[in-house]
Formats: sequence, structure tokens, C-alpha cells
Amino acid sequence: MGMQRVFAMIGVTIFLCVIPAMLESTEPRGAGVTPAVHALPVEPDEFDRREVDAYYDWRNNMFFRVFKLASQESRPDFMTARRTYKVLVNQYGYEVAITFAHPLFYWVDLDGNGEFEPGKGEMWIDVEEDGVNGNERLYDPMAPGEGPRGPVPMPPAPGDRSGKPL
Repeated sequence: MGMQRVFAMIGVTIFLCVIPAMLESTEPRGAGVTPAVHALPVEPDEFDRREVDAYYDWRNNMFFRVFKLASQESRPDFMTARRTYKVLVNQYGYEVAITFAHPLFYWVDLDGNGEFEPGKGEMWIDVEEDGVNGNERLYDPMAPGEGPRGPVPMPPAPGDRSGKPL
């Protein structure tokens, strides 16, 4: 009778330790983050006329592309950021960033104010970096533990090379 009680206590202890761990592992990453209700546009091809700026930011080792998808007269309304794994200087003195195939971050200016605001649900992360296919989710850089690679600095405001806003 004493051994049965010991085994029962061990069973209860294992149950109480295993179930929370199982529940924790099945909870999707970023729980509490509202699922994306806005469909992300597919990133245009390289050299697409809707691309208004592209630049490498050495501070966070990412390559940004900025687009005007609505019209050429509008403000920039879509932006992507890819991780880079190599940056070279070509024979003409320009930096060339060799990037991953698909973006890690996407921004869509939903309210049309010309700014990309993560706090307003305008920033998405694609952890698998496999292109727009529905597994992207809203990203809040201020949420603890949200990013797989730590918090990402806000991208610089889009502008031309003279520093004036577009």
C-alpha cells in the first residue's frame, strides 16, 4: 500500500510537470499578438519601377527596399528588410549586399500617413523567410521575446539621398 502511494505521487508530479510544458510548446510564438488581418502584398521584383529606394543599413545588417505600390505620386506605402550575409564593395566603389532570398520583415502603411508604425499593426515578421504565403504574423519590436533574433531597430525614414523625405 505504501509503494502504491509513492508511485501515485510520482505520477501526479510527472503529470503536473509535463502538462504545462506540453501546453507551452503547443502555444504559437507571439501569442497575444493579433493575427494579421491585412493581406501582405508580394514584394515586387528587383528593378521594378515601383521601388523608390533600396539601401543597406550596416547598423542592423539588413537590406531595405521601399516601394510606392499605390501610385508614383503617393507616399511610400510598402517596405521590406532582408538579412544580409555578405557586403562587398564593387569595382566602382558601391556597396553590394548579398542577401537572403526572402525578406524577414515587411511594413505596410495602412493609414496612408507615409510612416511605417509597428505599434499600429503595420509591421510583420516572416520567421521562416519563405516569402508571402500566409505564415507571416504581426510583429511588435517592443514585445518581450517576440523576435527570434532579438529586437530590431526601427528602419530609417524613407528619403532620397539628400536627406529630404520623399
